[in-house]
Amino acid sequence: MRRTVLAFATLLAVCGIATAETYPSRRITVIVPFGAGSGTDGVARVVTQRLAEVLKTTIVVENRPGASGAIGAVATARSAPDGYTLMFGGSSTHAANPSLLKSIQYSPKDDFAPIARVGLFPYILVINPGIEAKSVGELIALAKQKPGTMSFAYSNALGQLAGEMFKRRAGIDIQAVPYKSSPEAITDVIAGRVSLMFNDVTSTLPLARSGQLRALVTITKDRTKLLSDLPTIQEQGVDLGNLSAWTGVFAPKGTPPEVVEQLSGALREILDEPAVRQRLAEIGFEAQWLSPKQFAEHVAADIERWATLTKEAGIAPQ
Repeated sequence: MRRTVLAFATLLAVCGIATAETYPSRRITVIVPFGAGSGTDGVARVVTQRLAEVLKTTIVVENRPGASGAIGAVATARSAPDGYTLMFGGSSTHAANPSLLKSIQYSPKDDFAPIARVGLFPYILVINPGIEAKSVGELIALAKQKPGTMSFAYSNALGQLAGEMFKRRAGIDIQAVPYKSSPEAITDVIAGRVSLMFNDVTSTLPLARSGQLRALVTITKDRTKLLSDLPTIQEQGVDLGNLSAWTGVFAPKGTPPEVVEQLSGALREILDEPAVRQRLAEIGFEAQWLSPKQFAEHVAADIERWATLTKEAGIAPQ
């Protein structure tokens, strides 16, 4: 009996080594919990294209938008922990949702294996070009002239938080309008059905450059090197702190540690490549890798930070 047990244990160990050595042996699915054309989607497609080449496998990006990313997060958390289902999560799914949703069907800390943070999205304030405001001060003055007639669109947690904090700290009355994904929200801002939006640079800056939107400010603490000519909202008299969004790669809890380390190492290698960093910078994304341990610590700290910020902004869970 003892020999049988030892033989079985040896077999399991050998199988485990073989699994680590042969991963990946089939297609990987990467869930993006936001719509096609969103900032997270753009970053995911740049990174996964190169990741597929490094891992010598096929990677399919699957968009599952809705509920500030919660739909995609639940799908990922309930997937097999074998390294073949990954997710580009971020500030909404893994920091804000516990404070914004009354009922959340996953735990950002307990249901996932953090693989690597990929980087940061600077956020900017954009308005419909038909609004006669060229600065934040002029926008506030218009809003105060006609209370309740302006509105802001949001499709994620940071967009909602920035809008509510802007209302409070500028002392204006504007209506919040939620959307399932940022492309839908942006479309309505362009059409004039909604007045303004706080959104990531990746999905809004090209439209601002083409004249379909007007970019007023960034909401970062300091001017971002990606948009050095655009002032910060603090420079124009409204302090929103240092609001920024991040994204990173997660796997379901229980994914083998060797697979997590392999994926994390591959992502670090990719994000160090000048060509990849340049492609990401061109779409308004700043590559910043964090290890699995650092990433887990970052998530835990950001959950606490969001709990404080949403309370300050007067946002009740829905």
